[in-house]
Amino acid sequence: MALEIELKLIFPAEALPAIMAHPLIAGAPQEGTPGVLKSTYFDTPDQMLRSHGVGLRLRQQPAGAVQTVKSAGTSSGGLSRRLEWETPWTGAFDFSGVSDPATAALLDGVKDGLVPVFVTCFHRETRRIQIGPGAAVLVMIDTGHIEAGEETAPIHELELELAGGNEDELFRIAGTLQKDLPLTAGNVSKAQRGYRLACKRFC
Repeated sequence: MALEIELKLIFPAEALPAIMAHPLIAGAPQEGTPGVLKSTYFDTPDQMLRSHGVGLRLRQQPAGAVQTVKSAGTSSGGLSRRLEWETPWTGAFDFSGVSDPATAALLDGVKDGLVPVFVTCFHRETRRIQIGPGAAVLVMIDTGHIEAGEETAPIHELELELAGGNEDELFRIAGTLQKDLPLTAGNVSKAQRGYRLACKRFC
């Protein structure tokens, strides 16, 4: 289990070259290997998980698929906090690693009725800004799309994730970037956007 603390910023597609050239990002070392991340989000037909603020996805990665559960969190001014559980995908949903009893019980209760709802597919490049000993911020540049059947929506996001230290560092770095770049705070997650897109078909 991990507590995910991140700040989401939205940008227009044409701003990507300026973002990549910004000194704060261009001068930061790369974290991992850039690549395409494809995730399928699951729920019941009546969206029981969504109604409880729980997210469930399978993400395809070079080392194999990963199952991720995210609990209901809080989001304000682009900053979100939520619990997250990740486990390797074994071919079937397994929620034994979810340490929150209410979330685990909900997932086990609907496991047999889960269906794919929407897909996110985006290219991610991550840079690590080291603040000091034990304090760092990961800057993830995501560009791609969300799809639910024939409905699609673009993804152009900058996610700042706390990798140690005080969350005030997220706002400090965001403020520095916003002075030079057309970035706006985003309180709506990829999952929330995906559900909205799916609702154009089913709701």
